[in-house]
Amino acid sequence: MELLNTELLQKMITKIVRTVVREELAKRGEVIDQKMFNRKCAAKYLGVSGTYIDTAVKSGQLDPTLPGNGETKFYLREDLDRFAEQGKDYLQRVI
Repeated sequence: MELLNTELLQKMITKIVRTVVREELAKRGEVIDQKMFNRKCAAKYLGVSGTYIDTAVKSGQLDPTLPGNGETKFYLREDLDRFAEQGKDYLQRVI
């Protein structure tokens, strides 16, 4: 009997879902190809408040890629995606 590799299956499903969501957003004209975000745009991209971003940075959960001039911080899309995925994993453990 062959066992199902759930980790590999999860990665495949995640890749397929991302592709489908991206295609759907493209149809709507809402694809975000932006690579770097300031605080306000990062919050909008994640669907959270700017205060939430500030809290994540202060707690060490999210690091700005380019700290800017001390006031303006910039975040890479890949880092924001990783942060969102980690939050999803945390929610699954809590439920």
